[in-house]
Formats: sequence, C-alpha cells, structure tokens
Amino acid sequence: MFGLITNSFDFNYTHFYPFNPITMSLTAKPKDFQTLFLDMNSFFASVEQQVQPTLRGLPIGIAPYVGGTGCIIAASREAKNLGIKCGCLVKEARRLYHDIKIIESRPALYMIYHKEIRKVIESFTPHYQVLSIDEFVINLTSYEQNLAAATKLGQAIKDKIRSDVGDFLTCSVGIGPNRFLAKMAGERKKPDGLTIVELKDLEEFYSSIKLRDITGINHALEFRLIKSGINSPLDFFQSDLPKLRVVLNHSGRLWHYRLRGYEVDDYATSAKTVGHSHVLAPEHRSPAGAKSVLRKLIYKAASRLRGDGFLAGGIFVAISFYNGPSFKKSRRVSPFSDTHSFTSNVFEMLKDCSWYCSPSYVSVSAFNLSSSRTTQISILPEIEKSRKISEAMDKIDDDFGVGFIHPASVFAARDSAPDRIPFGKPRYNIRH
Repeated sequence: MFGLITNSFDFNYTHFYPFNPITMSLTAKPKDFQTLFLDMNSFFASVEQQVQPTLRGLPIGIAPYVGGTGCIIAASREAKNLGIKCGCLVKEARRLYHDIKIIESRPALYMIYHKEIRKVIESFTPHYQVLSIDEFVINLTSYEQNLAAATKLGQAIKDKIRSDVGDFLTCSVGIGPNRFLAKMAGERKKPDGLTIVELKDLEEFYSSIKLRDITGINHALEFRLIKSGINSPLDFFQSDLPKLRVVLNHSGRLWHYRLRGYEVDDYATSAKTVGHSHVLAPEHRSPAGAKSVLRKLIYKAASRLRGDGFLAGGIFVAISFYNGPSFKKSRRVSPFSDTHSFTSNVFEMLKDCSWYCSPSYVSVSAFNLSSSRTTQISILPEIEKSRKISEAMDKIDDDFGVGFIHPASVFAARDSAPDRIPFGKPRYNIRH
C-alpha cells in the first residue's frame, strides 16, 4: 500500500526488546516496514513559536545574523507559505513579506529540544540513529515489521513528542523498506503526516513524483539523467543496472538498489577532524585580534574533542590575509584533548607566520583522531593538571550552558565565532 495515515491510535507500548542491531545487506531481499524516518517540521522556527506563543501563526525566519545579508536557515510554516525558504537572504525575505519576524538563532535552545525528542524516541526503542538535529531513523524490529505495529509506533512517537516535549512541535514520519524510501515517504505529507510506502507500490509511488522530488537529485543530476533518456522517477526505477552503471558510474549500482528498497545508506562514519573557522569582524582584523579569535576557536574545538571522546594526534592552523599570502601549517603531536596542549601547539606553529596587515580569516582543526577511552593518567603533572582543568570547565558548560565560563585569554573575542546549528543529512548524493 501507499497511503497517508491521518487518524490517531491508542497505543500502550509495553514490549521490551533487548539490543539486537538489525543488519541489512544487498544479498538479502528487501522487506516492507523495515525503517521509520522521523523529520521534525520547521524545527527551529517551531521551537521559537513553542517558547514564544505570541509568534504562533506569524511568518518568522531564523538567521544567525539578522541583518539584510544574513541567511535564513529556518522558516516557519507561515513563512514557507509566502515563498520564503531556507537559504534566502534576510533582505529577500523582507521583500517577499515586509513584516516577517527575523529571529537570531539560538543553537543551545534547539539542542535542548533535540535532546528531549531523543528521550522520547529512546522510551520506545534503542534501535535508532540521529541523522541531524531534527532527523532520526529507526530500524524496526521483527515484531514491528507489519502495517499495524509500524503505524502504531510512528503515531505513538508523534503523540508523545506533542505531549511531553511541546504542543506546538510536529513531525512527519515515513515508513518504508529502507531509510531512503522512508524519508521519501515522510516528505509526501508535511507537516504532521504519517506515510507508508510498500514494495508492491513502488511503480505507483515513483509515478506520482518528479525527478527533483527524489532525495539527492539536484539540477545537475536531473540534467544528466534526462540527457541519458531517464526523464522521470519511473524511468529511473525501471532502468537496469548496466544502464545506470554507464550513466552514473559506480554510484549507478547504489541507486539501482536504493530505488528498489535495499538498504545501502545504513552505515556509520567516524569523524576525521574536529575544528572551527571564522571570518574576522573588522575589530579583529589585526594580529592580536586574530590570535584572540583563534584562542576561542581552540577552546571550542578542544571541548568538542573531549565531548566526542577523541584524542588528537595532529593540528592544522590557517590564516588568510587581505593583502598577502595565506599561512597554513600542520604538524603531528603527542595525543591530547586538553585545551592547554591544543593552544600551545598552535601558537608554537604561529611563530612561522608572517603577519601581514588585515588578517581576514582564521581556522584551526585537530586530526589523526583516536578514542580517548583507553587514556592513561599522564606522568607529567602539568599535562594531567591541564586535563583536569579542561574537564572541570566542560562540566560547568554542561550544567550552565556553553560559554558560561571561558579562559581569560578569549575574553576579547568572547562574542566572536558564536555556536552554529549542526546540520546533517543522509548521504544520497552521487559522487563522481
């Protein structure tokens, strides 16, 4: 079946499932009701409307910078209905609707709600994965792989988010043979829908959409497919493997199986680097200003290293100038995660920098990452002291909010390089 489920279900979820990771393979024939995809609707804007009820029903846009050249990163449903989409400039949004309310983004607030949504999902199943701050995927167990159980689970999660996290928060749920089709199903009814697509209805499903409706198909790929005689999603679905290999190279094989419900996107990636960069404001376009911002970037990156459970064995730093060549340098170092070691290594490398006037951009990152779970206490007291200080500052940030406490060395740049909202997306893009 392929349909929209809009009615509610009474659901008392009392079953307990021991952790048993669900593995999927190209050698296994795809089955219905394998995956549930959950996408929060207009998440950042809805959170703002949740905490500020006077904003409900109004067109609002969220932007890291509220000036005319700022970029809308989220729009409320009301704003979307006026043609205001993510990616447009604030001045363009105001041209479309003069009275739109532009709100400066608050990443810490959105992360609080993200964590509460995770708690709801965890109360139903351990078999889930976070794809981004507002997208989650659940691998359904054998008990849940049928129409009634999968639908009840999806509706129960939706209802519990509304009751436990926020009455103004809605999500779209899609259920399908793999995460690609589950996401596509969820896109079919927004906001607040629950949609199911089954294998027997794939031809009907692909006949109801356009090429650009397929997740991962942009203008360039659409042009490439049409040039090869693939003019619709149904053509794409019905193309055999040899043809897709010719048209899309190795990615053609992935698309052949993905479109047919095989799970080819269920894999975990490990971080290769942790870092931050920042375009310098006019008041920081000097050696002293650039160094001050660098110290803040180091502080943030070191905190992320510890939070993600990594040690770094390498450091990279870069500075661009308006009137001179860029400085870039990397080095391998003894594994670390504390802020002091990160800072001292970066500033040791900066001794080789020719400081031209007006630096414009700074960047720092840690690479060659390894797990910190096996970390031993250092025999060097200064390193152990730095580690404990860093961990204590992390604990204060966790309790009172990021940036509540920071080293005096970053005071001059405390308002620079604000936290940004972490975005992510399933990897459906074709690589050449």
